Amino acid sequence: MSFRQSVGWVLTAVAVGSTAYADKDVGRSEGIGEPVVVLPDSPTAVEKSAAAELAGELGKCIGKAPDVVSESAAREGVKLFVGATKASRAARNREQPWQTDEVFLKSVEGGVVLDGDPARAPIYAVDLYLEKYCGVRWWTSDAATHPKLAAAGDSRPPVPVKGIDHQYAPQFKYRETYYLDGFDPLFKVRSKGNFTSITRYLLHDITFIPPELGGNHRLYFFAGRHSAYHSFFEILPPKVYFEKHPEWYSLVGGTREAKQLCLANAEMKAEYIKETLKRLREDSSADFIQVSQNDRYGYCECEACKAMMDEDGGVPSGPYLKFANDVAEAVEKEFPNVRIDTFAYQFTRKAPTKTRPRHNVVVRLCDIECDFARPLASPLPPRKAEFAKDLADWQRVAGGNLFIWDYLANFKSYMMPHPNIGSIAPNIRLFAGNGAVGVFEQGDAICAAGSFATLRHYITSHLLWNPADDDQRLFQEFMEGYYGNSAAPILKKFIAVIEAGPRKTKQAVKCGHKGAPFLTGGDKLKAAQLMDEAVAAAAKDGEPFASRVRRERLSIDHMMLLHYDILKNASAKLGYKWTRPATKAEAVENWIRDVKSFGVKARRETTSAKEIETYFERLRKEAR
Repeated sequence: MSFRQSVGWVLTAVAVGSTAYADKDVGRSEGIGEPVVVLPDSPTAVEKSAAAELAGELGKCIGKAPDVVSESAAREGVKLFVGATKASRAARNREQPWQTDEVFLKSVEGGVVLDGDPARAPIYAVDLYLEKYCGVRWWTSDAATHPKLAAAGDSRPPVPVKGIDHQYAPQFKYRETYYLDGFDPLFKVRSKGNFTSITRYLLHDITFIPPELGGNHRLYFFAGRHSAYHSFFEILPPKVYFEKHPEWYSLVGGTREAKQLCLANAEMKAEYIKETLKRLREDSSADFIQVSQNDRYGYCECEACKAMMDEDGGVPSGPYLKFANDVAEAVEKEFPNVRIDTFAYQFTRKAPTKTRPRHNVVVRLCDIECDFARPLASPLPPRKAEFAKDLADWQRVAGGNLFIWDYLANFKSYMMPHPNIGSIAPNIRLFAGNGAVGVFEQGDAICAAGSFATLRHYITSHLLWNPADDDQRLFQEFMEGYYGNSAAPILKKFIAVIEAGPRKTKQAVKCGHKGAPFLTGGDKLKAAQLMDEAVAAAAKDGEPFASRVRRERLSIDHMMLLHYDILKNASAKLGYKWTRPATKAEAVENWIRDVKSFGVKARRETTSAKEIETYFERLRKEAR
């Protein structure tokens, strides 16, 4: 059964957290009038937004937006109670406080309650109702499916209200999928994201989630290098302090160098705390601020720092976590709601044996060194087994203060096949199983046409909300719903070729490669052939689907032109018809034209919009 056939069916949850397709009559309400959205008599801004979301999106399914009324003025009809109504209080019937982002969906007499943690969960409850029970799908910020919930002439109100009983609080309290389309505030809310980071790499305007949609957690943004991360030299820049205070900086090989800070220096710590508090006073809206190492090696080797390391098992993370704790203690006195965010990254990745984070410190463990073509829990190659051990060690050390930084993108070439789709679900479940409370999934944040970025965002955002969700269902429904029934089977074969490549060539795949070296020449040609077939098939379903598949072809076209001569010469021998342009110069111009047509501003991690134009000229020069 295709997704288009199945969306008319109502999704139901038999038990909390379960999701399944059910008979289309399950959940229907019979003979009790037209739907009406019911708000508390004194609704909050978030509840008003949730009601507007429900009325607007449900209206696209039934042909007319339901009225929104207060509970005291509610008329007869199918009542959709949004927020802290009397109906919700009666149905919940308990005094326990809400957990963070907890949702509550419950069938009641004459309707259904959609409520939750008042900070933002009423909107989540509404969107879950639309998605789980009505079949609505938001694929991207500008592409959605709204099924017709009743056949023409059907006298029954097409609003699911029976058999709904879903109460759920996400384990990950902080959820961020770092994709360009995922920055859209409403789409981020619909995707259950609640954290918004800004760094110097963004080349597009970014808007935070407004308060009426629940707002977002946010790191303090350092203006110096235009980043929220790697704070040491943001707070104490060497150009300001090093000449007068070289002892504040790391001793490396017997010489003081501006690489990291000397964390044993009490005078430096006092200045660091003073400058941190100054910045928080300037931006009171941030509820996180980093206290973290620079993005380089060179930790301090002085005797005092070595002594602190020795107290914590001989690893640098000991003094770094102690330093974050000291800053956090000072910050809490003036900013009790601000949390300190510190790294377990590269040389601080291994957990200390003694030091533990304060209650207002989160440890952000990063897996940048790993092979992303295989799940992180896989025993091969050995470095991955080391990360799994480090993760377990940090669970013991950080407890409920563990945050994960995971890497989904290919930072050297966003528009290049990248074989990590099959690793997303097992990795997120690994993080959940090790007690993480937050996950930052770094994707293609500056590229409008990263390889299958929309698919990765869809799967990832759903699993961050509920790691137990069915990733195979998410994959299947996105492929058919977004790319169309005609192209989806071919694109699945394409993805299978890309995902199998590293197993065939026995190559590790890091978060930066330029030309898909993990694929054999034959598989590169096979993938190109499949993508051509998918583009032709998508045209049968209409231009929106065809355009989406053409955008995905940018990655394989890019790979093919980088290996143009070799693959052209090998195609006949390997049994493939050469369908690329006759010359490399023509292939380059075609790719540049297509890239520009999709509004792409960056093809790799960069700080400049000029970089892609420089790359275009380099490709042209190489093709002459």
